[in-house]
This record gives sequence, C-alpha cells and structure tokens, in this order.
Amino acid sequence: MIEISKNPNGDTRTAPKGITFEKFQEANDMHIDDVGSVMYELSRMVDLAGEHHDCTKKSQERMFYRDFVNTQENGDDFTKGEWYQLHIKAERHHLLSHCPDDVNLIDVLEMVADCTCAGLTRSGEVRDLEINAEILEKAVNNTAQLIKSMVKVTE
Repeated sequence: MIEISKNPNGDTRTAPKGITFEKFQEANDMHIDDVGSVMYELSRMVDLAGEHHDCTKKSQERMFYRDFVNTQENGDDFTKGEWYQLHIKAERHHLLSHCPDDVNLIDVLEMVADCTCAGLTRSGEVRDLEINAEILEKAVNNTAQLIKSMVKVTE
C-alpha cells in the first residue's frame, strides 16, 4: 500500500488564500513524490506482465504446436483451435478477441508491445494497431480504480 498525505496547498481550487511559498513548494514536492511512487508500482506491474507474456505458449507448448501444424497443413482456422481459445482467455493482452472486464492500461501496453514485436520479427512490418474507444476508456477508468486501490490517503 502506498501512503500519501492529504495536502490541498498545490492547487488553486483547493488551497486556502494566502498560502506561503514554502507550503506551496511542500505540496508540490509531495505530489511529485506521490506520483513517482504510483508510477514505480505501475512499472513493476508492467515488468511482471512482460515476464509472464504468452505463458501459455510454454505451458501448453505441445497443444500450441499441434494447432500451429494443423493450420499450416490442413488449413484449420487457428483462432478456432483449442490452444488459441485457451490463450485468449488465460492471458490479458488480446483485447479484440477477449477483453477482460478489468482491462487496464498495462494490458493495452502489453498488446502494443506484442503486436509491434511480432510484426517486426515475423514479417518486418508493423500493421496499424486496432483498439476501440470503448476498450481504451474502460482501460483508463479501470487503471484509475487500480491506482485508488494501491493508495491510502492519510491526514
């Protein structure tokens, strides 16, 4: 839990009139530190998402390979295969195929990194990424809720 202290002195809408420069500076320093602490925790979550990216490609490697081969040799629809269906439900970054209810901006970043790296390494070409406004809005709001759950405001 990240503890931050309530301090209205750095905002024109909440600071009392006549606030001293020192109190103003203190409030701004606190705010900068608070945001830094939250961003650090979010960066740890991004790191963790990267470490666990495509874990089903390893945990279900034979199933993945079977469906891969069936697609190449028999023309099966890869997205209808057993592995792909497991993959999009177990992992959070295939937002157009299966968007989790609690989607957040970490999931969006993972999707962007995934699509970009896959395009660069497989074909050398990165296609324009598709994501709808509803998913982005939901991700922003859920990320705000995630941050609120990480923070405790003290008096």
